[in-house]
Amino acid sequence: MTTAINCSGAQRGFSMIETLIAVLILAVGLLGVAGLQTANLKNSQSAHQRTMAVLLSSNMAERIRANATLAATGAFTMAKTCSAYSAGGSVQNVERANWIGEIRLAFGDRNTSCGEITYNGGTRTYTVIVSWDDSRALGGNNAMSLRQQVRI
Repeated sequence: MTTAINCSGAQRGFSMIETLIAVLILAVGLLGVAGLQTANLKNSQSAHQRTMAVLLSSNMAERIRANATLAATGAFTMAKTCSAYSAGGSVQNVERANWIGEIRLAFGDRNTSCGEITYNGGTRTYTVIVSWDDSRALGGNNAMSLRQQVRI
């Protein structure tokens, strides 16, 4: 004797609600991945700008070291400059003008892309400062600066 099984109440596939829930979960996950990618891009830009600031300050430090005799007189001192610098006939003016041009090229022609050089004659130490706007980064500060000291 065989028994018949009634299959009319058995599930035969996914219901529309199950499919919609699965799509919703997938969409939320993809939105999270997109948010992480956006944050990654912003932080990568900030890291690039910091790297450029280190390179630019080191570049000016090497220019000062290369002209140590002239640098000992404090000739490379420059107030905070955020606009194009006119290169006069002297070596230090050409070096400063080129350096400011490189800063403006790396960070943009804004009034927040600046360079400054101070000199302490007692310790024979220059302080090279590069400033820029980092407000695009996550939690970014719109007034970032990097200082490097150079002893001659």
